[in-house]
Amino acid sequence: MATVMVVDDVAANREIVRMLLGFRGHVVIEAHDGADALRLAHAHHPDVVVSDVLMPGIDGLELVHRLRADPDREAAQAPVIFYTANYLEPETRPIAEACGVSQVVLRSQDPDALLDAIDTALAGGPVDISATADVDFAQAHLQTVNAKLIEKVRALHDTERLFEAMAVASPVGIGIIDRHGRADYVNPRLAEILQLPLTRVVGSGWLAGLGLAGRDEDTVLGLLHGAGDDSELRFSHRITWPDGTVRFLRIHLRQTHDEEGLTGGVLMVDDVTDVAQAEERLREESQRRQDDARNRDAERLDSLRRMAGGTAHDFNNILGAILGYTNLAIETITDGRDDGGIPAETAESLLGDLAQVVKGGERAKALTQHMLAFGRREVNKPVPVKVNDLLEDQHESLRATAGAPCEVHLELGRALPDVKADPVQLARALHNLVRNCGEAMPDGGTVTIATSAAGDTLTIEVRDTGPGMPPDVRERACEPFFSTKSTTGTVGLGLSTVHGIVSQAGGQLALQSEPGAGATVTITLPAVAGTAPATPVPPQPTAREAGGGETLLVVDDEEAVLQVTARMLGGAGYQVLTAPDAAEALRLLERHGGKIAALVTDVVMPGMDGRQLARIASGRRPGLCVVFVSGYAESLFDEHGNNLEPGSTILAKPFDRERLVSTVRTALSLTQRS
Repeated sequence: MATVMVVDDVAANREIVRMLLGFRGHVVIEAHDGADALRLAHAHHPDVVVSDVLMPGIDGLELVHRLRADPDREAAQAPVIFYTANYLEPETRPIAEACGVSQVVLRSQDPDALLDAIDTALAGGPVDISATADVDFAQAHLQTVNAKLIEKVRALHDTERLFEAMAVASPVGIGIIDRHGRADYVNPRLAEILQLPLTRVVGSGWLAGLGLAGRDEDTVLGLLHGAGDDSELRFSHRITWPDGTVRFLRIHLRQTHDEEGLTGGVLMVDDVTDVAQAEERLREESQRRQDDARNRDAERLDSLRRMAGGTAHDFNNILGAILGYTNLAIETITDGRDDGGIPAETAESLLGDLAQVVKGGERAKALTQHMLAFGRREVNKPVPVKVNDLLEDQHESLRATAGAPCEVHLELGRALPDVKADPVQLARALHNLVRNCGEAMPDGGTVTIATSAAGDTLTIEVRDTGPGMPPDVRERACEPFFSTKSTTGTVGLGLSTVHGIVSQAGGQLALQSEPGAGATVTITLPAVAGTAPATPVPPQPTAREAGGGETLLVVDDEEAVLQVTARMLGGAGYQVLTAPDAAEALRLLERHGGKIAALVTDVVMPGMDGRQLARIASGRRPGLCVVFVSGYAESLFDEHGNNLEPGSTILAKPFDRERLVSTVRTALSLTQRS
């Protein structure tokens, strides 16, 4: 084990050599310059000195010269090894031989070369300074240092030219910034990006040119001052040129250091306006495509709605006639059985067969209601609804709808506004959603119904813990008659019905689902300010109440529906006049004068529709009672579900005798009271 003194003005270089020698078990003494090395040589008398050549103050050559001339012979005889990255061995050989330098090792060589040199020096022992050649050291030293200085200056000039060429050609703006935020150098590209002369960008002009202020400027200057733990900063920025052009920049500021610490930073500014504009165009194109896709979906659904609504309207007329005549047949057979005109056994057989017809008709009636709801053409009665109260009232029936293995939880928000909707239809929509959730979880699961409000909207969220839907199923889930189930009945109309009910109430429906992540249906409905007072509902007379003999004018363009309606009302004690269209109805109204107590008219008719007829008839006969009969809401309600004939009486098709007679009797009672 030997004592080795390492002389180098760079601490990192000394640390590397110290660690290298430490593995050999040597004791290392560190000196940061030549003067420090001379002092330590007197104090510790090192066995070997490993010194850099190029150092400020007393360099390695001067150190060896002074060390050999030192009166302390033990220090003067220490072997010296030059360990350098700046001098080549031939450059230092003349003066090294004159000063008794043992060896010259380049830093670019393998570390073992330094260790071998130290071993050789230790084996050789102290240097014989009496054998040192007598040379003019000052002249040799000057020549050596001067040659290296010229070489370094030329290399520096070459580096500067390369940097200048690179900076000028760079497509990125570059600035060399000191710790105080002043630019010592900026390339032409930075001035071009900022649209300022170079003379205005140097100094602090770059900050003003970038338009950095407030927090951004504090962050940039803080990095240059060394505040925080970050050594670089990247951010996007926007500037406006004097001509109003907006440019988008990406700014990168990186700290620079030297041996003494932080010196400032390198600023790089890239004008990415073309990229930003391309990205914006891409976003706009993507948004346009999404909008187009949504519009296509909306148009497709709208076409399906029109088809479903029109089909259901026509089917309602046919169904109304079938159910009406079937009920009349049942009454006739029942009366014949009771009078003895029809044998009891025959009557019971006929009544059983007709009961199956009625049963099928009721199923068909439910189907038309689904189709009308999807088509947003169902006759509804929108009123202010407290959704939380509706859900609490329906909680038990919703549990039953979901099925025994499933649980239904309510998460109701507070202080929710009312919404304007038909409560019966809204409840039906919720039951359809919960039924779908239950069918998706045959082995059990949880259905959660949550309510909340934001701004002028109320949100109902129905989510389940089922298997979810793949994208192709999710995209078609609201189409009528689309289903992944193999059952019969009204399969495939659940979500389409809900979609129609929500749309008719002026709301929106959104479906989110991923395979394995359940499904969430979000209903958003417009809120209404306050709660409208409840309208008193007069007592509803039953069908058994006989009419008062009033004369009724029934109008319908469907002959079968017209006749069955007339027979039902006639059987209830009313005098009935019939008309197949509005023109005939006005002629009858004119002919019979004040005898007609009520107008019972279909809404959708060729030529003059029911609303127009009612308006003309009421003008001729003020106070005339009007009952609108329709299975198609398009002519009575606008797109927001508002009744176009406020205060009117509306009877939805198909209807039975009891509903028809009850509705007419109630309408007459209200008219007589007013």
